Amino acid sequence: MRNFTVADLLYERADASSEASSRVALKFQDRSLTYAELDARASELAAGLRRAGFRKGERVATLLYNCVEWVELFFAIAKLGGTLVPINYYIASPELAFILEDAEATWLVSEAALWPIVDGAAELGPPRRNVSIGERQADALFYDDLFRGDRLDLSDAAEEDLFLLQYTSGTTGRPKGAMHTHSTVLWNSYHQLPDFGIGSDSVVLGIPALCWAAGLHDFALAVLIAGGTFVLNPSTSFDPDEFGRTMERERVSHVLLVPTVLRRVVASGVLDRHDLSSLRVVISGGEPVPVDTMAAFHEQLPSTQVIQVFGMSEFPTIMLWLDPRYAEAKRGSTGKACSIATVRVVDEDGRETPAGEVGEIVCRSPACALGYYGKPEASEALWKGGWMHSGDLAYRDEDGFIFIAGRGKDMFISGGLNVYPAEVERVLAELPGVVEAAVVGVPDDDWGEVGEAFVVVDPDDPASPEALASGARERLAPFKVPKLWTLQTDPLPRTVSGKLTKKDLREGSRAGRDVSTTS
Repeated sequence: MRNFTVADLLYERADASSEASSRVALKFQDRSLTYAELDARASELAAGLRRAGFRKGERVATLLYNCVEWVELFFAIAKLGGTLVPINYYIASPELAFILEDAEATWLVSEAALWPIVDGAAELGPPRRNVSIGERQADALFYDDLFRGDRLDLSDAAEEDLFLLQYTSGTTGRPKGAMHTHSTVLWNSYHQLPDFGIGSDSVVLGIPALCWAAGLHDFALAVLIAGGTFVLNPSTSFDPDEFGRTMERERVSHVLLVPTVLRRVVASGVLDRHDLSSLRVVISGGEPVPVDTMAAFHEQLPSTQVIQVFGMSEFPTIMLWLDPRYAEAKRGSTGKACSIATVRVVDEDGRETPAGEVGEIVCRSPACALGYYGKPEASEALWKGGWMHSGDLAYRDEDGFIFIAGRGKDMFISGGLNVYPAEVERVLAELPGVVEAAVVGVPDDDWGEVGEAFVVVDPDDPASPEALASGARERLAPFKVPKLWTLQTDPLPRTVSGKLTKKDLREGSRAGRDVSTTS
């Protein structure tokens, strides 16, 4: 059986005998690269890094905004048999130093706008070689100087070699590097072709940053596997009208829009101002997607499927997805497993829970991470009984559709009964005047814990605590209805990858208005 790596997928499509060779693979602003050109650039860069002393197995950290160089590096490191360590650009120098040390990174590639962060970490992290993009920096190799015309087309990298350390967001503590091989990365992307209809005629618009798991591993790599075109969006801002212009100009067929962006797109009216008839699939996830928002999008673009998904940095990044045919009948569900995963909901003893009973999501897939780099205890906890444990709580209905109940640590106990915030948040998000909502458990003298709801309201038609409590009581058991309410117009606090940071909410808890709703 042939050894097939990430480098091979680009090499095969860039070969002169391939129909994809002269097809545009990557677009970013005013730059375009065909498959042949992208492979040539990656091969020259690999040769330049080898010349500069890079050796197989070394770790290369990237601190970059979305750019062509990011994609070139991805494939160059694959050719060299190295390991890529993407780092979020919204990071402080001490945090950068921690990841560099934790990953044992010996190389760091960054750009001028982010160089102050690199300088700030110079004395904190391990010794390394720095590479600068855009502008020359002191004591750093200059990216453009690595290109001298010679090429390193193929290497001795193996499909089971460590290729990617995808760091978690750190919402439950210090970030951990999920270990992925060439094989797990490819499996994670290959299933997206049949599951979401990605082919050589597909055009994917990449909105999220490539340093995020979803940015690179939801559709972007899949469309390159298929021989289609990946249009990369600048990562520092999002403008709905620019989004509309890009979608129309490039005839985009697939895009990922996180729930906050999806809401902005629907509210902006941009769907009516531009011809988006080419758009076939929109996926959204990271948190429950309001069904009303999905319905409003679909109403304006009936030919477009709007699909809710659920996944992890540990992969698959699209572990579960909801077939649009069931969007209304299975309101609030995140669907069923993708084509390369087996997913169960289990209790603390690893037994599958009956329909309606909350348990933990566990998964088996050839895309799953091997574990966490340098953390054997955390890796053992991730993999128990031959299943990858997500830490996310959920339940199945009688038809096998999965409904997220929240993170295990988010669950709280009120009056001796378990409350799962995600269930309450889904209800609140669909009430009039609500933009988004989050619920945390806070101490209470009478009930042990009660829910405090942090609700972002529509400034033009704000809901009141009394109205929200009344609406929640109609759809939830009394013990699940929040007792404390904080209403605001500012967005909820999130990590740079879009996840709610509930620890920040807990630190400011009990500032809300008390509405007696529990009994």
